[in-house]
Amino acid sequence: MPRDVTCQYPNIPTRAAILVLLGCTLWANSASATTVAMNTDSAKAVLEALQDPFLSHDASLKIAALPGNQGIIRKLNEFKIPANNQNFAEALYDSAHGETVTDTTEQSFYFDLVKPKIPQLSKLLAEIAANPKAFQQQIEQRISLFTPIGADIRLQGYIVAGGDGGGYAFGDTDFFLNIGMIDEFAVVKGVTTHELYHAVQGAFAKERGSVETPLSTKRLSRAQQSCVNIAQLFANVYEEGSAMYVEDVSLLQNAQSEIGLRKLTDMTEGLKHINASVSLLEMSVLSLSALDAMPYDDVYEVGFLGSGVLYNIGYVMAKAIADNDGPQGLAAYLKLPAYRFVLHYTELPKYGKDKDHPKLGGNTLAAANQFINDCK
Repeated sequence: MPRDVTCQYPNIPTRAAILVLLGCTLWANSASATTVAMNTDSAKAVLEALQDPFLSHDASLKIAALPGNQGIIRKLNEFKIPANNQNFAEALYDSAHGETVTDTTEQSFYFDLVKPKIPQLSKLLAEIAANPKAFQQQIEQRISLFTPIGADIRLQGYIVAGGDGGGYAFGDTDFFLNIGMIDEFAVVKGVTTHELYHAVQGAFAKERGSVETPLSTKRLSRAQQSCVNIAQLFANVYEEGSAMYVEDVSLLQNAQSEIGLRKLTDMTEGLKHINASVSLLEMSVLSLSALDAMPYDDVYEVGFLGSGVLYNIGYVMAKAIADNDGPQGLAAYLKLPAYRFVLHYTELPKYGKDKDHPKLGGNTLAAANQFINDCK
């Protein structure tokens, strides 16, 4: 992976130095044309505001309008929560002034959870800063293994401190890391790697033929709509499964925090019951291709949110391909349609022969195969 990195960030106080650390040194000493700009303004502003008992409404609104905080609002909207600049500002203002937040939308920003953790985040920063080889360089090396050699990518990261989820991306080259939901070294490292890889996926989305979730596609036959829906399902299975593999979930073996232990439990139980993930994928395919098809958002909510049952089969498939073809074998699917990822998994020598290579359902296989001739 290329190593010529550009980092951009403002001057910030010591307690927010974690933002700088993630911003500039993540890819320092690399040799690729990939550049990463990390914007820390949003998290810095929120952390400072939460400690300001004289915070004004106008200042709160300006903070809400920052690009990273717009990502928080956009993510909550994806969760069907009516977040906007106004209720972001109200939630921040109330928390800063020590007032109880009662509105359910305002509670979704979780500022009351972030506020008491500011000292803890500083302690976490000190641990990361003391171990640059165990953090920045290892993340850099891990990402580079699964990125096409010679790739020229420009990634934009935003560090935020609020909202739901430890990290997220929206299918392009932007990614967001929420330090409000991260409370230990192993979790920060894994989430950062996961979201960075989503940003890498976003850089190749057009080559992969990614499609947006079909919320209101017009003038398509039922068969065509089914193809669009299944393409999106396979894309999400590929994207989440491969990002989950690249993040290196073995790091969670060192987890001690509530968040880290929950992630470890979900992963352990998910792999132990991998057939449940296979069955859910099969049912998802049937639901999306039925005469009265289920809305895609409903399928996504059942399979990818919460404990993320559909992450597990994606992870198993990505791991199997990487084990068989090497890291660059998995990297190849950054530029290929997701159905090829599904079909290649079924072509592996160990497919269906042990618990680490479970067979996919018949409808899932049929749906993947129809892309060869019918879904064009």
